[in-house]
Amino acid sequence: MDDSEALNFNTMRASFVQTIQNNDDVVGSISKGFLVIKRPELMLWHINEPSERVLIFDHGSILIFDPDLNQVIKTDINQHQESNWIKILLGHNELNDFYKQYIENSSSHRLIRYEPLPNNSLMNTILFTMKEDLIHSIKIKQPDRETIHIDFDQIDMNIEIKNSFFYQSIPNDAEVIE
Repeated sequence: MDDSEALNFNTMRASFVQTIQNNDDVVGSISKGFLVIKRPELMLWHINEPSERVLIFDHGSILIFDPDLNQVIKTDINQHQESNWIKILLGHNELNDFYKQYIENSSSHRLIRYEPLPNNSLMNTILFTMKEDLIHSIKIKQPDRETIHIDFDQIDMNIEIKNSFFYQSIPNDAEVIE
């Protein structure tokens, strides 16, 4: 699974609305915020609503900042199978053993689908919708659980982003828990 042509970008910045639905299509939660990616190792997921949270993915680590507690929880991305869509966005190729990639083109958009291989039936199905080479949405179907829809707006691709930008949302005095 080589996404070099399918998801061909170095950086991305966008606002998002994330909706989580249960298996009965009942909306469980809605989050809003913005996303910044600098491939291959950095991603900022800043949730503004309903309550502020900052997630930073940096070289295989996840940092989750809670501004109310002024606290950062640091963990390893590999401990979270549900984060495979993030690894795909960051361009990590180690998912080749777990997913098969399918690409469907139409006149208005391109669908890039990552289906779990039969020996990994507990993995998520991940669907990217591209329009004019921009990622417009991601749908993550978790088996026997919920479906996550992420819709992007105000999308900028391949802009200059400094590495220092990713940590500006976390104060220096925040307590770090590993």
